[in-house]
Amino acid sequence: MSLAGKNVVFVGGLGFIGYEACKALMTRDLASFFIFDVLDKPEAVKALEEINPKTKVYYTKFDITSKDSIKQSLADVIAKVQYIDALINGAGILTDPNVELTMNINLIGLINTTLEAIPLMDKNKKGRGGVIVNIASVLGLEPAPPTAVYCASKFGVVGFSRSLGDPHYYEHTGIAVVTFCPGLTDTPLKNNIASKYTFDYSKEIGEKLNNSKTQKPEICGQHLAQAVELMDNGAIYISNQGTLTKVKPSVYWEPTY
Repeated sequence: MSLAGKNVVFVGGLGFIGYEACKALMTRDLASFFIFDVLDKPEAVKALEEINPKTKVYYTKFDITSKDSIKQSLADVIAKVQYIDALINGAGILTDPNVELTMNINLIGLINTTLEAIPLMDKNKKGRGGVIVNIASVLGLEPAPPTAVYCASKFGVVGFSRSLGDPHYYEHTGIAVVTFCPGLTDTPLKNNIASKYTFDYSKEIGEKLNNSKTQKPEICGQHLAQAVELMDNGAIYISNQGTLTKVKPSVYWEPTY
């Protein structure tokens, strides 16, 4: 899908991977770009506007843990531009000791935002179809012993997104649902990592993971923009070590009819 002339909403667009993706998306001649974030970075928003002054950029202070914030923010988009063509769900934290907050931001908030957006984008209702890209992690595909809670939240994102990526939904709504899984990336999520493990004694295995090779957020952001454009319903993409790869998950069970 060409993004030229389209309206894009990015939840969590001022984080490190998110912001790099925003910069890449601003080169696509969007009609409008809505950035929802709890972070307030006016200079960062201004820098995005300077990439392509023809694209109208809107910033919304956003609380992904609040259904009211989600509903009102998306309603404001519709009021301004009538349609949402692409939604990127990228809000996320890593802090296993705070189970509720991790789940509320990484999974429940993403679910609530997606479910609120679908009727607005549904070609049979108020919308014209489009794409939703949910950001998970490679740790939503493989276990992560040092950060079991974070891992669980990302596994949830993968399962939710794959389920909504079934052709049954796409045929009805015209909305492709894509899962994007960054590999280990050089972002502040790694800062003070020892305080974020599930248990204190996970330090040894956690440091081994934390010291493994990472990629630059710029590359990951470019890959995310590509995943939006590909609009490949049901797909899972991994961005790792400078390469964007579509993966086919293993099938462990199928219903018997």
